[in-house]
Amino acid sequence: MGFLSVEGVNLRIDHFNKPSIMHNTHVHSQYELYFCPEDISQTSVINGVEYTYKYPCAILSTPYTVHSMSCHENAEKYERYVFYFGARTIDSFDDYHLPKSFFGRNTGLLFRLSNDEANTLVEIVRMLNGKQTLAEKELIFALFMNKLVGTCPDERIEKVGTPSFYIQDVLQYISENFAGELNSEDISKRFAVSRSKLDRDFKKFTGITVHGYVEMCRLNQAKYLLEFKKEMSVGDIAVRCGFENENYFFPFFKKSTGMTPAEYRKSLKKETRPRKR
Repeated sequence: MGFLSVEGVNLRIDHFNKPSIMHNTHVHSQYELYFCPEDISQTSVINGVEYTYKYPCAILSTPYTVHSMSCHENAEKYERYVFYFGARTIDSFDDYHLPKSFFGRNTGLLFRLSNDEANTLVEIVRMLNGKQTLAEKELIFALFMNKLVGTCPDERIEKVGTPSFYIQDVLQYISENFAGELNSEDISKRFAVSRSKLDRDFKKFTGITVHGYVEMCRLNQAKYLLEFKKEMSVGDIAVRCGFENENYFFPFFKKSTGMTPAEYRKSLKKETRPRKR
């Protein structure tokens, strides 16, 4: 299972035209809007529910949705765009420019599109050329969302994922509190379920254990701080990520990455060093 860092708050737009990019289950703290303008057979799994279709589509996933996407056909190329964004992007616009009613809690949406609707949306996303500022990208995104909800009729917009899916709330709770002491017993009490049910449901829908997800969050945060917070010492990072001290952090990090924190930080410097001509 993959996890994108909780630090991502700005709009990001990725364009792909090679085979499936989201076959593995993943979860992140941002909203995700997946757009595929092609008639190609695909399956998405959203909070444990499988959806199969063969038509152009857009899928809006809410934060901490457990989801995956795969293609049934052996297509060498098929076009997809993926928007990642958070509350900051949504709050940048009023409801007229960006229909906020579509960003509900815990319930995703599947938009079944006609070829003409998909082609219109493609023309909007192709305005992106990698040179836009964040504000310009947000304007393009708002235009895309307006056109999406304005042209796709209600009968072709389907709710996906279950609103009562409590594991989504558990994922958010862990992601926001992994620096503290977390265990299945305390979490099960907080969500009023037995520990055995929590462990069973969590593993069923995410593919990993509660403890494994806590460790994943801590590792992602450690990597982020090592890369972007150069002023922080390794000891400070260890505490920030929920470890008592460096003696616990070092073996965990090396086992997970094959490198010590210092070696990991050094490897990042090599990757960003400009090449000599």
